[in-house]
Amino acid sequence: MVGTFVRLKLRLLRNGLSLGQGTVLFLMGAIGASLLALIGFTTLAATRGNSKGPDLAIVVFGLATLGWAIFPVLGFGTDETLDPQRLETLPLTRWQLVSGVLAASLVGVAPLATLFAFSGALIGLGHNPVSALLIAVAIVEALLLCVVASRTIVSLMVPLLRSRRGRDFTILALTLIGLTPPVLELFATRHAPSGNFGDTVVEVADKVRLTPFAWGGTAVADAARGRYGSTLVLLVAIAGAVMLLGWIWAHSLERALTSADPAAPATTRGARSGLIPGWLPFLPHNRVGAVAAKDLRYFARDPRRRAPLIGAMIVPAVALFASLSRSGARPAATTLLGLIAVLPTAGLTLNQFGLDGAPYWSSVASGNDPRADLTGKNLANALVMVPLATLSVFICASFTHGWTYVPLALGLSPAIFGVLLGVGDVVSVRVPYALPERRSPLAFNPGQGCASMLAGLGALAVQCILLLPIAAVTTVLVVATPLPVATLVAVAAANAYGVLIWRTGRDLAVRSVWWRLPELLDAVSPRQAG
Repeated sequence: MVGTFVRLKLRLLRNGLSLGQGTVLFLMGAIGASLLALIGFTTLAATRGNSKGPDLAIVVFGLATLGWAIFPVLGFGTDETLDPQRLETLPLTRWQLVSGVLAASLVGVAPLATLFAFSGALIGLGHNPVSALLIAVAIVEALLLCVVASRTIVSLMVPLLRSRRGRDFTILALTLIGLTPPVLELFATRHAPSGNFGDTVVEVADKVRLTPFAWGGTAVADAARGRYGSTLVLLVAIAGAVMLLGWIWAHSLERALTSADPAAPATTRGARSGLIPGWLPFLPHNRVGAVAAKDLRYFARDPRRRAPLIGAMIVPAVALFASLSRSGARPAATTLLGLIAVLPTAGLTLNQFGLDGAPYWSSVASGNDPRADLTGKNLANALVMVPLATLSVFICASFTHGWTYVPLALGLSPAIFGVLLGVGDVVSVRVPYALPERRSPLAFNPGQGCASMLAGLGALAVQCILLLPIAAVTTVLVVATPLPVATLVAVAAANAYGVLIWRTGRDLAVRSVWWRLPELLDAVSPRQAG
């Protein structure tokens, strides 16, 4: 059975490489994993003769184990082999499932990269045959701990990850992970004591050496220092942890295969309130308002629409913290960095009909009016972008104390929206593509090749070029005139320019798709998603 699972995993990998974009992403992932493995191997191998080498091994093994525990959870729904429910129809015993899935989990780029990175400890820390043997056993056990821990956590969280709240959890987790490096860099710059990298490694290793995810590295470090008794104790502890996690995994796997997906909660409030919610009374009671209200509901329910908000929350924070950590100052004009939050959401405007998918048939069947459809979608996107940009600007202002730049930043945001929406409307009807129904909000469409990726990059380039006049005029006015005058003139000129770009883009899109709505519906149909 183990051989069958291994052959099945190899077949899945080979079939995945037959898809154009899947091959590109696989190669990108393989290159990234190879670079990380090479860095880990070189780092550990170069510690030979260094007194701080064992401490560095603790840190490297701990980070690898922690990464194995986190990232498979975030990848749930993107890598379908992580979902044990796909095996529920097979007449397999619990032991066959666990052993087969474990063997298949050890096949792939990530396990090989991890094993290669860990193997550097044999060269750098293996000083005699006894220590080399103990280090080799610790490497194997550490790899097993990584794989079993990741599978156990995924199996335990399957009920949550299958639900809409689980997809929201993925978005929140990615946001927090993305915000961690700049925040740590900022605080490290301000508060960390002066010291070299080696002292920092020793301090970190001393704090984490007895935590479970660092046991493998601690065993390697003790073996390198000749503490064979403590090494054997740690190896027994790791083996016990692997067996305990395997037992939990087996039972959670069986429960996951016999439990149904959580049912969506039944609500009647939305049915009584009508299509246009009461908290948006300004929406017109026509086709434009109906499309906008429908898209706003999708924003609240479809994780694929909320995924670009990850970048919208991370990018301004990274830019702001990086600026502060480099200069140590807080220039007031840095408040304008809050507008960067709008750029990642531009991805929502580039495939507006693809996000609808098959339900777009109701709009096609109700009459040929793409102008109203695009206007309604643009209105819904703007209602999402406006609060996001406003919040980002105020957060930046609270850090920089540049409150005098807040009116300018908020006044420029509609102009930026106009440019993004104008380009997005044209791309949405010229290069529409279907999106697969995946559990992960970060899922891509493997059946479209590189067309969607190239279209997105081209649209991003056009948007940046069209935004240059706004940036240039604003910069000149802020430098040459008093801020109140610069704010009034720049906001008026930028918004007139933004309205022009938006109307031009929308009209081009309408003329392009006016008699091609059935073809557009076919292009975004789920069957095109592969």
